[in-house]
Amino acid sequence: MKRSELDENIKEKLLLEGLTSSGKTLLAMKIAKLYAMNGKKVLYIDVEHGSDREKKKVFGGLTEDELLKIDLVHATDIDTLLKCMLGWVEDKSVGSQEVKIQHGIDYDLKVVDDLVSEIDLFKAKLTQRFIRQGRYEIGGKLFTIENKDTFILPFNFYARIYEQITEALVTMLNHNYDLVCTMHPLKDTESQQSLQEKIFMKFDSVVRLQKILLPNGFPRWSAVIIKNRGREAPDKSNTLDSVDPLLIYFIKKFGMDVEETMKRM
Repeated sequence: MKRSELDENIKEKLLLEGLTSSGKTLLAMKIAKLYAMNGKKVLYIDVEHGSDREKKKVFGGLTEDELLKIDLVHATDIDTLLKCMLGWVEDKSVGSQEVKIQHGIDYDLKVVDDLVSEIDLFKAKLTQRFIRQGRYEIGGKLFTIENKDTFILPFNFYARIYEQITEALVTMLNHNYDLVCTMHPLKDTESQQSLQEKIFMKFDSVVRLQKILLPNGFPRWSAVIIKNRGREAPDKSNTLDSVDPLLIYFIKKFGMDVEETMKRM
């Protein structure tokens, strides 16, 4: 075995969790930027157009060649999200032969931002569809919606979307690329907490980001490492006063000069 083979199957699987404005999207985009700067191919899956406000600021300093390394997809429906997460097959004619070509897995990094927002989008769309129809079906049985103003989507439909997200995650984690996902904290219900635990278990590292307002009114972004399995910790403490050590971890991963690279961030 060559020394270079020791790490070839070790992939970064990082989850960034936090409330709105905690810096998840900004950090995920900066990590994607580092990959592009190193000639790596990136698929950035944006569920809620969260990258729109930051993309010019973060990616604006990239060269044309570096920008071409990043594919940005707005996955605002569950089908597009799952297609991008899982990859897809295209039938193509090559001479007299029909061949199947696999797409969506030939990346060095995939970013999913925000992993579970699609759940809320899916639930909202499904709820409105059932309200328009005035009915819904479970297990072959039709149920009439008596009061459209108080209708709540039955849990049976939540469970299916939870399963789809989890299954897609498992597939992504088994693919030969690095993975960074962001997510909001899930609600304090038994089903959503169970989903959150399942998601956390899939990742090597889980980092909770937080936005703190200093006495002078300026914000500061900090992080708490709540899981770091089999990885070099970016700091001896689980609590980081800034997110810079997380960026520096990836900078060192590529053997780049830390000071010069941070200037481009």
